[in-house]
Amino acid sequence: MTCLQGPEETDPMTRAHAAAKAFEEALEEAIEDHSLPEDAPELQDPRDLGRRAASLAVSEAAWRKVLGPLLETGQAQELLGPQDVSDLTRKGCLLVLPGFGGRNLYPAFQLSPDGRPYPEIAKILEIFSDAVETPYTVASWLVSPQDLLDGETPIAWLRAGKNSSQVLAAAQRSAGELSL
Repeated sequence: MTCLQGPEETDPMTRAHAAAKAFEEALEEAIEDHSLPEDAPELQDPRDLGRRAASLAVSEAAWRKVLGPLLETGQAQELLGPQDVSDLTRKGCLLVLPGFGGRNLYPAFQLSPDGRPYPEIAKILEIFSDAVETPYTVASWLVSPQDLLDGETPIAWLRAGKNSSQVLAAAQRSAGELSL
C-alpha cells in the first residue's frame, strides 16, 4: 500500500474540474426532475448558481478558520454533560449557528474549560437579538478585538475572568452601532 496520492488527487485544477462536473450532473438531474423553482431568479443564471453553490460548499470551512472548532449537537452535548444542549439553546444560553444541511453548529469558544457556557453568552445574545440578522455576526464579534476591551476579543476577556460588565458594555455599543 502506498501513501502517495496521484496527481489527479492533489492538483487543485483537477479537483475543481471534478467538483464542477459533479455539480453539473446534480444540476442537470434537478432540472430534469423539475426540482428547481422557476420563480427563484438566483437559480436561473447558471454562473450565479455556480458561484453560490461554491460559496456554500466552502463557507463552513471558512467559518471554522475564523471561529475555531464548531461542534455538532452530539459533540456539544458530550462536553456539556448533564446540561441539555437543546434546552440551553432554547433558553438563549448557547450560540447556535446554522450549518450545511440543516445541522446546528456550536462554537466551542463559548464553553469554559469545565464545559459550561460562559454566563455572559446569554446576555450577549440578548443584546444583539434585535441588531443582527444572523448569529454569525455575533460569533464573529465574539472573536474580534474590541476597543472597550483594550483590544482583546470578548472571548479572551471572558476566559481571563476579567470584569464581565465591560464585555456587556462593548456588546451594547456594537449592537447600537449595528442598529443605526
